[in-house]
Amino acid sequence: MKTYKFLSIITMVGIFVSACLCFAKNIQATEEEKVIYFNSSGGMLQKAQQAAYFTFYERDTGIKVIYSAPANFAKLKMMVESGNVEWDITELPMRDYERAVRDGLLEPLDWSVIDPNNEIPEQHRLKWAYPGSAYSTILGYRTVKYSIKNHPRTWAEFWDVKRFPGGRSLRNHPDDNLEFALMADGVPGEKLYPLDIERAFRSLDRIKPYITVWWTVGAQPAQLLSDGEVEFATSWNGRIATIKSEGAPVEIEWNQGLLKVSRYGIPKGAKHKKNAMLMLKYMARAEGQAIAAKLTGYTGFNKRLGEYLDPDIAKSLCTYPENAKVQVVQDAKWWLMNADKVTEMWQSWKLK
Repeated sequence: MKTYKFLSIITMVGIFVSACLCFAKNIQATEEEKVIYFNSSGGMLQKAQQAAYFTFYERDTGIKVIYSAPANFAKLKMMVESGNVEWDITELPMRDYERAVRDGLLEPLDWSVIDPNNEIPEQHRLKWAYPGSAYSTILGYRTVKYSIKNHPRTWAEFWDVKRFPGGRSLRNHPDDNLEFALMADGVPGEKLYPLDIERAFRSLDRIKPYITVWWTVGAQPAQLLSDGEVEFATSWNGRIATIKSEGAPVEIEWNQGLLKVSRYGIPKGAKHKKNAMLMLKYMARAEGQAIAAKLTGYTGFNKRLGEYLDPDIAKSLCTYPENAKVQVVQDAKWWLMNADKVTEMWQSWKLK
């Protein structure tokens, strides 16, 4: 009888301990769910996202945002294929988005959660990605020597070194440069694609001797213009807008700029999909997008965004109607199909 009671006590203790361990495990799981791993391109974008989205998301939900940079398609692909997915959201430039969809690397989005009031235009409500922001590669110029009335307004004029003398800078990459070279050679924006690669390189041959700096990082062309090292440079529009707001003598020429969309997706197999979907909801809000636009010069797509923006800031964005109508939307699918070949040609061309 005593043995039976002793065994009963042992059994009860075992059940109690197991229950405690199970409870502790549940608590741990709950705590683990109070986190989201957000991957993006870093720099000023991270600071803007912190101010526009992360602060409010963490305050309202209690979910901690753990940030990493830069965005990296090769790492995304490796994570998904290995089944060891670290990120819950990752930034996807246009070409990487096309690759990710092609390779099946993304989770489908639930737009009833992200945008229940349908404030994001229908054409941007994609199955596999959220439209984070629009940006453009544009022609930036110094306003010390040149003015709004007297500066290169087209890529043909950027190529015209006699009429518009001064140092020039292009990105050390074929992306954008092929389009600019073709427009400089007389190809209308609406007839760019498919790109005539050979013609583009022949056009680049003409400007190559006059490029004093081939820039490699986003902050570089803005700094070159601000310091007076060059008079003209291709640049992402937000970089020029930022230094202009700080007093640098620079300006943007929107004509023949290349308009793009940076998207955000949830990697297939992400561990915190619900948290990620909720984060995209915060990113879709007009109020947050307005904060991000003020800090970066890049814009979201909420239909009510204009209600929260100063008119002068709105006019500095690439999607402002007067700016958008003179630009060309880059064909990401063409680049996806041709990038490897063109990049190899670019490397050889640079060595000539």
